[in-house]
Amino acid sequence: MTDYSAHVHGSDQLHLSWVGDPASTMTVIWRSCDREAEPVVEYREAGGEWRTAAGSHRLTDDLGALQEVNLVGLEPRTRYEYRVGCGGDRWGDVSSFETAPPHGEVSAMDVVFVSDTGLIGRKDGLADGTVQVIEEIARLDPLLVLHGGDFAYFDTDRRFEFLEEAIDYFFNQMVPVAAHAPMMPTWGNHELMYILQERIEPWLERYATPEGSEGRLNYSYDVGHVHFLSICAYQFDDPLPEERLRWMIEDIRAAQAAGQRWIIPVLHVAPFAEGRNHPSNLALRAQLGPVFEELGVRLVVTSHDQAYERTFPLVDVPARNAPTSDSLVEYGPEDGTVYLKVSPGGKRSNINKNFSNFATEEAPHWTAVRNNTIHNFARLRFTADGDLVVEVHGVRGDGSPTVRVDEFTLRGGRTPVLAQEAASARAEGGSR
Repeated sequence: MTDYSAHVHGSDQLHLSWVGDPASTMTVIWRSCDREAEPVVEYREAGGEWRTAAGSHRLTDDLGALQEVNLVGLEPRTRYEYRVGCGGDRWGDVSSFETAPPHGEVSAMDVVFVSDTGLIGRKDGLADGTVQVIEEIARLDPLLVLHGGDFAYFDTDRRFEFLEEAIDYFFNQMVPVAAHAPMMPTWGNHELMYILQERIEPWLERYATPEGSEGRLNYSYDVGHVHFLSICAYQFDDPLPEERLRWMIEDIRAAQAAGQRWIIPVLHVAPFAEGRNHPSNLALRAQLGPVFEELGVRLVVTSHDQAYERTFPLVDVPARNAPTSDSLVEYGPEDGTVYLKVSPGGKRSNINKNFSNFATEEAPHWTAVRNNTIHNFARLRFTADGDLVVEVHGVRGDGSPTVRVDEFTLRGGRTPVLAQEAASARAEGGSR
């Protein structure tokens, strides 16, 4: 297997991001060991003539300079090859990426969500699934990767004296994925809680994201017909601050007014989690359940507790948490909100040194599928017909083949009109 701790000669930590329009831009970030090297990227449509773009130093430290180049004027839905400058006449290896569909266009595209990865090679052996998770995601070659937080677990990984060293290691191990697809973060408790010996500033220095709100703790962006929101929810027991809640509601309404068919909020801490390590944040459930129902949000993606759980589509949260369907595989635009918790993506818990134990032997009535025996990540397949197929893949970390933990389909994106029709139908007929 690849030694992800090794730095690439001349440059390392290569990763992509979307700060501008995903259909026509790409942000490339890497560290050059030569602090005097000009930040430059060569890029081309596959097989075409090289073009050159220059950028700036994002961060300079004792190890070199973190370079950033924004590629603009790209064609939508197009595969590009690129290579980064390493100083002088030296260039990095050729990598590739694909631009997104134009804003609002209903197109097929694959997005992967992963969280709670940890760092390869932990001495306690808890990150036993991380290598295989990274390799499997790279094999899928998604358009976009959503990382749900808890990247490095610096507080319990004693190989590193300084947080920045662990962050460098994280970005190097993610190169097989992040050099080919934008890796957009959602911040977890391990990035924000000083009690865990971490802080958010070094992560913000290395990750490029849209501006959003509260110093980029929250942000959103459109990829084709899908609107993604990264919402900072890291407190175990508290709801979102009112300022954050207002931003989220206004952001969703603006996306719906612009005609986006899918609204996908991503949070770290889960409103629905029956694991003992990190149980449900009930305050968050009470706060967000009615909001997501009113706004017609059909899928909420979370992580944090080290087990996979997925609810039926629910209405009347938190009072009844009432399923609108008993199907395990398919739901229509009139159904409620599905809460998806996908964790861990490679690292088992420090709390019990394993996957999270469920609090109840029998799953609650709102739970459709759960599994606490395997590392997992989710593949969100948006189809050209406007549907969303969610596949959850599991790995054991021993090189054995992946297993399908779960799969379900949400039919038809919910536009504002569909959301209003669904709410009216439930008001007239009640949940079924």
